[in-house]
Amino acid sequence: MSTPRVIDAVLEASIVGGFSRIGYEVRSRASGWDSHWDMSGTRVLLTGGTSGIGLAAARIMSEAGATVAITGRDQNRLATAAHAIAEVGEAPLTLQADSADLFAVSEMFERALNDLGGLDVLVNNAGALTHHYTVGPQGFEMTYTVHVLAPFLLTAKAIPVIGADGKVITVSSGGMYSERLVPSEVEMTRADYDGVTAYARAKRAQVALNEAWARRYPDGPTFAAMHPGWADTPGVQDSLPGFRRLTAPILRTPEQGADTIAWLAGHDTPSGRFWLDRQPRSTVRLPWARHQEDRVDELFTQVREQTQVV
Repeated sequence: MSTPRVIDAVLEASIVGGFSRIGYEVRSRASGWDSHWDMSGTRVLLTGGTSGIGLAAARIMSEAGATVAITGRDQNRLATAAHAIAEVGEAPLTLQADSADLFAVSEMFERALNDLGGLDVLVNNAGALTHHYTVGPQGFEMTYTVHVLAPFLLTAKAIPVIGADGKVITVSSGGMYSERLVPSEVEMTRADYDGVTAYARAKRAQVALNEAWARRYPDGPTFAAMHPGWADTPGVQDSLPGFRRLTAPILRTPEQGADTIAWLAGHDTPSGRFWLDRQPRSTVRLPWARHQEDRVDELFTQVREQTQVV
């Protein structure tokens, strides 16, 4: 095994080393990463692009030549983000939509398709960790809607548009390692709701569904899930202040967390994998959290039926 691979394996096994700024900085230097690639002519729809990792990914892809459309709930924040992206590349399209409202998500996709004149890459990035139980317009719990139902709906709509050469990238989280997949328990109830657990279960579901999509479309498009490591974003600052205080010196920048998103969008990779720092990673760290294919299929059927309300 080469020295860079040994270093990478040690970092991955340590968790803290692999997920933190340390992992990114060591890997990027040891592997001789390319820092520039050409995405000219590539049309990208990225959800949740007004701050943090989403905004950073949009900037990287725009700088590489892509035409990017970003979504967000607040028009003022969209305008601010658009200005930041235009500093490095083509000004993005901005689409106001709430990812907790499936009808708004569906309508937003049609607007994006029309405004972009087609689509090559979908990045399911929108997300939120909320500590209060909330139900969206269609009656589903918000964390489940934003992280599971909305990305599934967008993916289903994107597949016939982007074709075999297209890419669907889903931004998950290392927090998913702590939860096993139980389809009936991914959407938590008011009685048992815990924001961190709901978030981790939804992120586990995203990874499982990424594998399911890849199995169903072996000839493309390419499906990829990734996690950005521990990055210092507004979401972490607002939702996990204790974690941020503890890890502040080693948190990644949003740009470091977003690097793999943009890299996946601009490179050909195997489908159905889970990525961190440009390398495929295991989806299991705790043996009891390994998900079985029949449970993944059960989740796929469940979510497909729930999104048919749109």
